[in-house]
Amino acid sequence: MHLPSSNRQPSASRRAFVKTACCSAVLASLGLTVGCDGGAEGGAAEPPPPGSGITLGSNTITLDLTGTQASKVAVAGGVLFIPQAQAMVVNDAGTLRAFASVCTHEACDITRFAEARFTCPCHGSQFDAQGRVTRGPATRNLTAFAVERAGNTVTITKA
Repeated sequence: MHLPSSNRQPSASRRAFVKTACCSAVLASLGLTVGCDGGAEGGAAEPPPPGSGITLGSNTITLDLTGTQASKVAVAGGVLFIPQAQAMVVNDAGTLRAFASVCTHEACDITRFAEARFTCPCHGSQFDAQGRVTRGPATRNLTAFAVERAGNTVTITKA
């Protein structure tokens, strides 16, 4: 049966379809339930595993640097991505710094740190270990979080 053109539903653009399909496939392969637009689809992301050294509060992240994952930032040059909190931590020459893992250009999740640079996978924006833009298209620095350290315990406050 052929529907008159006035009764047809507008179809999604090819670009939107490909973006949604690819994003869904990647997230499904990682076992995540977060939508590509950043909204929740069917529940929150899994909490950090026991023994990881990561504890999430409503606006705080506590790291036990002896934990299996948190220990990554116990040494200079170490980096830790915490997708459940949209946060990332870097040990910049002995100073721990924490930032939102959301790119300031178009809110893509940053998941890469190499050669002392955070790189956004969407459009290639780069940020140094202090969160400053070093390459656009982003024009604003990363959102920094307060970091306090007492021995092997690090408290990050998202304000």
